[in-house]
Amino acid sequence: MVLVCLTACLALNAAAAEPVIGDVKVHQRWPWSRLVDIDYDLTCDGSNRVDIAITAYNGSEALIALPMSSLSGDLYGMSQQGAHNVVWDPAKSAYTNELLTLFHMQLTPTNPPTYMILDLTKSAGAQDQITYLYCGTNIWYDVTNDTQYMTSKLVLRRISEGSFTNASSQSATLTKDAYVGVFEVTQAQWTNVMGSSTWPSCGFTNSDCRATRPVERVAYTTLRGSSAGTNWPSSSAVDYSSFIGKLRSKTTMPFDLPTETQWEYACRAGTTTLFNDGDPTANTSGPTNRWLDKLGRYQYNGGQINTNGGWSYPPFSCGDTNATAKVGSYQPNRWGLYDMHGNVHELCLDWYGTWMTGGADPSGPTSNSTLQRTIRGGAWFNPASQCTSAFRFPHGQTTPHDQVGLRVFITLP
Repeated sequence: MVLVCLTACLALNAAAAEPVIGDVKVHQRWPWSRLVDIDYDLTCDGSNRVDIAITAYNGSEALIALPMSSLSGDLYGMSQQGAHNVVWDPAKSAYTNELLTLFHMQLTPTNPPTYMILDLTKSAGAQDQITYLYCGTNIWYDVTNDTQYMTSKLVLRRISEGSFTNASSQSATLTKDAYVGVFEVTQAQWTNVMGSSTWPSCGFTNSDCRATRPVERVAYTTLRGSSAGTNWPSSSAVDYSSFIGKLRSKTTMPFDLPTETQWEYACRAGTTTLFNDGDPTANTSGPTNRWLDKLGRYQYNGGQINTNGGWSYPPFSCGDTNATAKVGSYQPNRWGLYDMHGNVHELCLDWYGTWMTGGADPSGPTSNSTLQRTIRGGAWFNPASQCTSAFRFPHGQTTPHDQVGLRVFITLP
């Protein structure tokens, strides 16, 4: 599958003129700052987007690790010809107190990968901890056939910047590419990140299937922390001991929850319909819904138990044919993202507000008097009308619930 994906990517770029980087200038702002400016010129025809790979050396041979979180500026999805700038912060790498007098950098234009795969059993910087797949616009369906991608590894899909009309009929624009979790975070992935031999305190704990079910009963403050992690949108900092804090440390990647705008953009995948399969005839009338049946776990296709015409809450010991389903059990959207409808509500960064805001990279309200954050996507307990691309819920940021989980995002610098 890797070879097929790679061939598709190379064919996609065959007609475009090869981009060239020139006139690279590197300058550290010493002594007033340790920040390093990297200026370069990009020559391209604008028909293709490229990433800029940076290799740094201290002296002639020693490589300097440049974590993604240490770089900002014109790095990802570049298509505009001319002068560009990248800033490297040595304080976010191993060289926090060293005056760099012998270093140099090499810049190379590369095709943007379609998928990023992180091995959660390896520590930051370990060999092959991070691998990439180049599939063009193709969906990598094989990811649902191997449970390692739901347990010991974490797979993310690259989505490009863009604009859309959000749930409040506001025009919103995301100005940066992002990597989005292909699946909701599972119970096994949670354990691999938190480094504990015990499982998370989820509701659905059947030992035969819990590993690949989504983690739930995780509050916003568990995910980001109850101190620094509660300060969004004024700060993107998280508590080190939180799930996101541990994930950042384990991977050196700037992981977080999505903003509400990012979540809806990823869910819709270019569609404007109730559900993300793009069917314009879909509706949410009646006790069942044939559209959502194929897209995600909800009340009427196994979420709740139907006994003699009455619907009841499933026991926590139930298998994954009731309540939460194994991630990836249903049809993905056009960008290869699974379970954006149903299964578990997904927490977003934003404080809950009556309306979503539009504009460029909106971050939501600055506060909420009842300390409620936004959750999206609906859950196994809900009818189809509460699992649409636009439906929004408020949820207390300290409240764990067996219908609430998460999907991780990386917003590229």
